[in-house]
Amino acid sequence: MTTEISMMLLCPWVSYLIAEGLKLSGIVSILTNGVFLSYYATPNISPPAKRVLKMGYETFAYSAETVVFLFLGIGLFAFNHPYEQMGWGLVITTILNLNFARFLNIIITTYLVNCTRSQSKITPKV
Repeated sequence: MTTEISMMLLCPWVSYLIAEGLKLSGIVSILTNGVFLSYYATPNISPPAKRVLKMGYETFAYSAETVVFLFLGIGLFAFNHPYEQMGWGLVITTILNLNFARFLNIIITTYLVNCTRSQSKITPKV
């Protein structure tokens, strides 16, 4: 079981190192490695190893997400931003633009989805 787990953990890291060494994209390398591992390695590992890997991947993903949001939160207050002299106008304009873009996205996507459906079309909630 330990060789299965080490293979599933080390293969993406090794493919990343090789890609970086060749000056290629490490992220694409990890993505491609994940596709190959899902096709070839996942069906061949034992159920206990699958449980351990699933729990380990979820823990790592949650930890990485937490670190990213911590850095974003710290970065908001730790650095001088060039937009401070614009005041609340920039914030209000940004919120209005985001809501308008979301409205257009929903309208266009709903229209395109309804064009392809003959039954169960999306209707506005009343």
